[in-house]
Amino acid sequence: MARKPKTPSRQVSLVEDIRSAIHEIEALGPSLSKVAAKRTRELLGEVKHDVGRAVASLDPVKEPTSWFDPADQNTAGRLVAAALLAQPRVPLDLVPRTYGAGVYAIYYIGDHPTYAPIAGTETPIYVGKADPASHSAMTPREQGQKLYGRLADHRKMIRTVEGYAVEKGLPNPLHIADFECRRLVTATNAQMYAERHLISLFQPVWNSDTKICWGISKHGDTEGRSNDRSPWDVLHPGRKWAMAEKLKDSRSVEQILDDLKSHFAENTPFKDRDHVIELFLEAFAQDPMTATAPVTDDEVAPEDIVDEDAPPT
Repeated sequence: MARKPKTPSRQVSLVEDIRSAIHEIEALGPSLSKVAAKRTRELLGEVKHDVGRAVASLDPVKEPTSWFDPADQNTAGRLVAAALLAQPRVPLDLVPRTYGAGVYAIYYIGDHPTYAPIAGTETPIYVGKADPASHSAMTPREQGQKLYGRLADHRKMIRTVEGYAVEKGLPNPLHIADFECRRLVTATNAQMYAERHLISLFQPVWNSDTKICWGISKHGDTEGRSNDRSPWDVLHPGRKWAMAEKLKDSRSVEQILDDLKSHFAENTPFKDRDHVIELFLEAFAQDPMTATAPVTDDEVAPEDIVDEDAPPT
């Protein structure tokens, strides 16, 4: 007597439906437009996450949603950024010549009305990195005076526009005495991860990534080009090459001021360092995965029990 075919269980049928749908999507691939293909990839990425969660839910042994990996780029970036915050703030005009590459943050403490929301806070006006002279450098001396060089360059730019503003009697000039900095000499390549994390966290208005008041790092690379005058040079005139008549303002002063005002309203400055450190610690937190009822010891698999008092083999 022939055995009656077994009816698939509900969960097996659902999984087969998912597999069938995936095959159908693959077949549609060549006919999809670029926009449709991109959107489909995004949706499948979300589904991939959902499938992983479903797989984990079927396992009686819970899997951590994250794990601490010091070698991970994001983790390394947070660690280096936290180490930068451990450094004392010093006046930008008192930074001496030193060896080393790494990361740095520049802070504004003056009374310029535009920067009032971040003046004296833990939100830097600019953050950056200094790459070593050699990617194989093993010591600060081998890295060269790169970190000092970056800070000295920014210092020179601020002094230049300060001198011009004072000479012309412009209102609200920048003063080099109103800037402080933190700097951290790092192992070669560690600076790359930290800079990205610092910019993402603080959204500094002088960094090009925020697209608001960038331009302090430009160096007159306008020869043979029709580059617009950077927002930084529009708001803080004085660099001779940036005042060339052939250049046009990338944005008006009024637009830049409006953008800065909106940015500060949307990105609340960090008033103290403890708040920043708290965010770093939260990023390292893992799901505690607390059980809903007391756990009995016999639920532990024998092979997972370690006798720390056993003699070495």
